[in-house]
Amino acid sequence: MKIKISGSKQGGLSVTEYYNHMNGLWFELDHYQNIKMICSIYVATLNQIVKRDRIFEFLVGFIPEFDQVRVQLLGREKIPSFNELFAMVRSEENKKLVMLRESSIDRSAMAMNK
Repeated sequence: MKIKISGSKQGGLSVTEYYNHMNGLWFELDHYQNIKMICSIYVATLNQIVKRDRIFEFLVGFIPEFDQVRVQLLGREKIPSFNELFAMVRSEENKKLVMLRESSIDRSAMAMNK
């Protein structure tokens, strides 16, 4: 399962589709690991490690168009939560889609004027 997770890439998926794909894999991994801990301090520490690892796994699989976002997020002093990270990347994806649509409309308008 870990190999499948580390080999996962966004490819042609949207950020949301990639997020859902990774969440499904992590859910399955959690189901099979079934780790039991008694000490709440160790539980909290392990949860933080797992969350941080999942953020890195998620970021690594992005398409090159998100390299700048990846650098910005990893360059922060404090890495954002997974939900904040997802929202930021999704926002960037939406900006890129809007720019592509506007560019396409501009090209269509120029073609019609000729």
